[in-house]
Formats: sequence, C-alpha cells, structure tokens
Amino acid sequence: MAQIQHSFSRNDEYYTPAYAVRPIMNYLKPASTIWCPFDTEKSQYVKIFTENGFTVIHGHIRTGQDFFNVPVPDCDYIISNPPYSLKGEVIKRLYEIGKPFAMLINFQGIFDSKERFKMFRENRVEMLWLSPRVSYIRGDGKPEKRAPFQSGYLCSGICKRQLEFAYVEKV
Repeated sequence: MAQIQHSFSRNDEYYTPAYAVRPIMNYLKPASTIWCPFDTEKSQYVKIFTENGFTVIHGHIRTGQDFFNVPVPDCDYIISNPPYSLKGEVIKRLYEIGKPFAMLINFQGIFDSKERFKMFRENRVEMLWLSPRVSYIRGDGKPEKRAPFQSGYLCSGICKRQLEFAYVEKV
C-alpha cells in the first residue's frame, strides 16, 4: 500500500500560546506519557507538559514524522493543535488509533461535514470549550490581535462530561 504524502497549507501553521495548553492538563493523569504529533521541541505543548512532569513524545511533518504514516508510539494521550486543513483526516485517524485524545481546533463548522458528523455519532466525542477566544501565534511570533473564531479541545476519552468549560487567562 502506497503512503499518502500530506502537506500543510499556509493557514495550518499557527502556534498555540501557553495559556491555551494549561486547561487540558486538569484532565490528565499526572506523570503520564503524551504524544504531540504536530509539534517540535519549541512547542508550548512540549515545554509545558515536560515542565509539569509528563513524558512527551513529539514529532512534526517538517522533521520527517508524518502523523498519518508513522507508527503510534507507546503513550497514554495524543494532544496537539493539528493542521487546520487536515482536521477531518486527523480526527478519523485518532479514532482509528483508539487512544484518548485532545486536539485544539476551530469549532466553527466542526459538525457540518457529513463524514465528521457520522464519526462523532459513532464514537465518544467531548468538547472542552475555552473562553475567551484563543489568540494563536503567527509564524512571525506575534499573536493574532483579534481571534476570528472560537477554539477549544475536541476530545475523546479525556473529559468526564461531553461538554466542559474552562476560562483561560491570557498572559
């Protein structure tokens, strides 16, 4: 079977600020292992999880680790901010993998796709709604001045309830 090569669109590489990583830690078992498949060592996920006693395995397509083609490492959770243009394919693969996951995504239109709607209907889906909106960091290192959409964590096997809420302090 030939491997599909995935590539990013120019709108895929927005970085997660530290304040948006912290809320998900309240749902994780201490000292667990987290795979961050869309992250480099400079990622706030990698830094904050490591600083808080988690073991972190990270990878990024630009360093040769294509989430869709690499073997799944031994981990307790899969957590990251996936490429926006591939969110449907990412969610599908996460359900196939079967490990608890949390992906920070744009919630706008998440249920509009018939395929995603079917996936959510057939699998456990949880949402950790963040307020206020997350101001992602652009490639130039500057945060977006006005967050154009509502983000939160789309999860499975992480939250007790299917809809949870968390306030973030933008620092």
